[in-house]
Amino acid sequence: MAQAASLAQLQAEASCPICLDYLRDPVTTDCGHNFCHSCLLQRWEGLQGDFPCPVCLQHCPDRSLRRNTQLCHMVDVVKQLPNTRRKRKRQEEKPLCEKHHQVLSLFCEEDLELLCPQCKISSHHGGHLVVPMELAAACHRKKLKGSIKFLTKRLEEVDEALEIQTSKAYHLMEEVANQRNKLQVEVEHMKHFLGKIFSLHLEVHLKRYWYNLCQTLFCLCFPQVVL
Repeated sequence: MAQAASLAQLQAEASCPICLDYLRDPVTTDCGHNFCHSCLLQRWEGLQGDFPCPVCLQHCPDRSLRRNTQLCHMVDVVKQLPNTRRKRKRQEEKPLCEKHHQVLSLFCEEDLELLCPQCKISSHHGGHLVVPMELAAACHRKKLKGSIKFLTKRLEEVDEALEIQTSKAYHLMEEVANQRNKLQVEVEHMKHFLGKIFSLHLEVHLKRYWYNLCQTLFCLCFPQVVL
């Protein structure tokens, strides 16, 4: 247990308090705290006059930093320890910046790009809102959940509206079918009525024709008889 605690303490001493990774090109401030050179420059970017230590906030008079060669060798030794190799392997599995070969631990909200600490200092992202990748992931995950919730609600509303319109269309089709049936019945009645009129007209015409024919025959047979 004591050995594990000592190893954990050694790993902490070999890690940067800013990026939480093993120290790269370690430098030591006047107050005695150690940082990656690039991480500390990034933290002090844009500051003038006093430069506060990220750990104890003690002000450093200038940006002149002492490279800690002894600590650099100690970090190399810690990396070779069995327990730290596994940790290092997990860290190496994280995506690295192709340009600076550092872990992509930052996210530019304006350009929507993953950055390493060196990218923020040396690239065109100066002045952009750059946040830790974990914070950006949580924020965008929350936004995504909100968007999914909104779109799900809108989809439900569209489905409900479609169901209502489908119901209206169904009732309209029923009404059209009923009106068509009524018109069909009316057409049949009209046909029947026209047929009766035609039959009645034909009967009257035949009676008149028969009467005229009989009258003509009678006159021919009895010319002396005056009707």
